[in-house]
Amino acid sequence: MSTLICVPIMVENPHEALDDAMLARAKSAELVEYRVDSLFKGDEESTHAVEELVAESPLPCIITCRPKWEGGNGGGYEGTEEARLALFEHLVSLDQPPRYIDIELSAIERTPGFIDRVIAARTNRQGGQNSGPTLLISVHDFAQRPADLYKMMSKMRRFDACRVHKYAWRARSIRDNLELFELLRERDRPTIALGMGEFGLMSRVLAPKFGGFLTFASLRDDSATAPGQPTLEELLNLYRFRSINAKNRVYGVIGWPVAQSRSPHIHNASFEAIEHNGVYLPLPVIEGWESFKATLGALLDDQHLDFAGCSVTIPHKEHLLRFAREDQSRDWTIDPIADRIGAANTLVVRAGEEGGTGGCSVHNTDAEGVLAPLRARLGTLEGVRIGIIGAGGAARAAAVSLADA
Repeated sequence: MSTLICVPIMVENPHEALDDAMLARAKSAELVEYRVDSLFKGDEESTHAVEELVAESPLPCIITCRPKWEGGNGGGYEGTEEARLALFEHLVSLDQPPRYIDIELSAIERTPGFIDRVIAARTNRQGGQNSGPTLLISVHDFAQRPADLYKMMSKMRRFDACRVHKYAWRARSIRDNLELFELLRERDRPTIALGMGEFGLMSRVLAPKFGGFLTFASLRDDSATAPGQPTLEELLNLYRFRSINAKNRVYGVIGWPVAQSRSPHIHNASFEAIEHNGVYLPLPVIEGWESFKATLGALLDDQHLDFAGCSVTIPHKEHLLRFAREDQSRDWTIDPIADRIGAANTLVVRAGEEGGTGGCSVHNTDAEGVLAPLRARLGTLEGVRIGIIGAGGAARAAAVSLADA
């Protein structure tokens, strides 16, 4: 089954929420998640409003009522757990129930009998247990990776009636994505594993590569329900989400900051033009040699990622050359001009047999990038006086290439 795209909608006004769901359907989403944290007040009137929202939804839906006590910026519901539980019991018993209901593991642990009552209500509905909505059990941490992640996974697996698992936490670095992908590889049922924040984008875009059940994408920049959530347009058009598969090769631009880079637009459009099975992502790596070394090493070591190379921008160009010089675990080739400059901006991972790594090479394209436009404008550079403003990797490339010219 292909990975679904779900558009989350914070419901303040049910009519506006349904309009957004219609727009999500028109833009090719397969699911919507109605966040009814603010809509549901714990009374009969708001329960009926949620019921009507489900009945009129133009797309299959997840109903989520995230409590404020779960922390972070995740939830807005401030009512009692008894009222929220009553809402879930009502929804699972409907003739037209939602496709999924999201229940937090923390809620199950906090309120004895919580999940049992929801399961009982679903079992007692006309048609029996199997005809009701699917229960989705979720874990969120808006600050960091959960401390006992695999213990948490074991807990979640005890609830057989919860047929979908969801893990979401704020990614601390690119390396957290690799652990999220590992969760997907070890899944025993449909699983969602997503990193929040700038560092977690990789997990959202590459969900199809690792068999993720779904990924979330907002309709607008200002309607995201979690930090780092891409828009539907970015997911489909910039990253070509529908073309991503298990054999996809992964590229990116490493830098800090890197969100402003136009490289993903240029490379992904080029991949599409030549029908290359690859995707190019922003890869934020905080400044400093240790963070660069740990991140690039993890990307190269991951046997499942199919990492095929990257561009490197400030402040890591000199770090890339240092990595190539010091790393003893791989076969490295260093472009002579990069070696003379003391900085590199391109890493190529050569494919080996059966998809393995056949070695790596580093290059510096800044040198030619400086010379080509000057030659096009001036012709010969001999005798031309040129000032260089800057002191980083690009300035070093300019100095060496212009001295040669």
